Amino acid sequence: MSISTVEDLSFYSNVEPNQQRFTEVVKTFQTNFPGDDITFFARSPGRVNLIGDHIDYNFFPVLPMAIANDVIAAVNVNSTNEIIITNTDAKDFPKEVITLSNSQIDQEHHSWANYFKCALIVAKQYLEERGVTSLKGMKLTFNGNVPTGGGLSSSAAFCVASTLAIIRANGITDLTKQDLTRITVVSEHYVGVNTGGMDQCASVCGEPDKLLLIEFKPKLTAKPFKLPIQDLTFVITNSLQVSNKHETAPIHYNLRVVEMGIAADLLVKKLGLEQVPNDSNIGTASLRGVMDAKFGHSWDGNDATVGIEQLTEMINVVEEKLTNQKGYSIEECCRELDITAKEFDQRYLSQFPVKFDTLKLYQRAKHVYKESLRVLKTLKLISTATDKESFLIKFGRLMNESQVDLDELNESSNKKLNELCSVALANGSYGSRVTGAGWGGSIVHLTTVDKVDALIEGLINNYYKVEFPNITPAELDDAIINSKPSMGSCIITTDFLKR
Repeated sequence: MSISTVEDLSFYSNVEPNQQRFTEVVKTFQTNFPGDDITFFARSPGRVNLIGDHIDYNFFPVLPMAIANDVIAAVNVNSTNEIIITNTDAKDFPKEVITLSNSQIDQEHHSWANYFKCALIVAKQYLEERGVTSLKGMKLTFNGNVPTGGGLSSSAAFCVASTLAIIRANGITDLTKQDLTRITVVSEHYVGVNTGGMDQCASVCGEPDKLLLIEFKPKLTAKPFKLPIQDLTFVITNSLQVSNKHETAPIHYNLRVVEMGIAADLLVKKLGLEQVPNDSNIGTASLRGVMDAKFGHSWDGNDATVGIEQLTEMINVVEEKLTNQKGYSIEECCRELDITAKEFDQRYLSQFPVKFDTLKLYQRAKHVYKESLRVLKTLKLISTATDKESFLIKFGRLMNESQVDLDELNESSNKKLNELCSVALANGSYGSRVTGAGWGGSIVHLTTVDKVDALIEGLINNYYKVEFPNITPAELDDAIINSKPSMGSCIITTDFLKR
């Protein structure tokens, strides 16, 4: 299915404020580039993951949805040899000039231009596949209302919107969702962040009023479906505890990738498994690969009952085989894997910088299998739901269990995030959990339409005004999102500007 091209803003559930955003983008573009016309707009949304965090890069299914908040770009196509990117927020995102002959990322001076260069790298590769070798110049003005560092994939939304803009500017009008997902999945790897693909896939493939089941094996697919409860909704709250994924990657995100890779290799050795593919982001076995090899076949992801049985057994395997719950040293890992310290460093520590005292292999592997099990239990619950209250209680319980493990096993929550969850549960949420990378960012809350106002009031009075006494009404509006599932990436023509 090709990326949609639309002629107006009616796809937004709330058109008026977005109309104002587009007006602001146009005004800023005209100020930045007087006399130049806007050729088209590119857009891609953020996402919220309802359950299934830190398992996508181990190839287990996840359950996100695209949200209304997005990144938009006004795009001018020209015949120069440079791309100029600007932003309506010029203070935090100043004007940058990128020459088409040099898309090299400057790792020493991290700026928003590096993320655009990630998009340029993958777009160039795709365009070459399509026979396009000479790129057009571009002038762009961006606007985004996906909170930066808020756990709602602002960086993925930016990279996808940028990639889409570059490809469209160079004459490709039949770009498919599958191809846009495929090429953007690795985009952030170029700035050293080992993302697994959920963020990009949800941003590209989102559909109005539908959740997405994203599967990674046997191939990357996004299956849209509706929840069985009509008045169910999700409130998303930015904790305002900011964790920049790029800056904290060595102790947080990338370290989890490394720990899970080492855990997978260690399980392969302890279980005596053969022909396990080295398919992780760092070239090790993956925890999904370990499960498939143990049971002698690749679970296709469709039969939840089979997956539940296998994941339950894998949790037991972790308990039996990864016995050091305090944390493994490098020396202990080398002894268990029968490799030298030099081989260990080359295999696990050479691709991306990581910092650690001990490696929590037991905790990370157990989290992956338990969280993956919860995704399948949620799917089974959705398919068998008959009673509204029972469904909400059971779904909420799975989300709350996920939060406990994100805190205790994956250690991607913290005291303040836990407090925000507790406040929500006391004010009308059935289930509350950290969403996305964690270590700050946002919490997603399961509730119903009739409980939304009380939930939001409780969060404002018992979290925001306590933690941030000087917070303004405008800042609260930005921090609290009540979003239905929304449409994914699209191109918007300039037709609506002429009406």
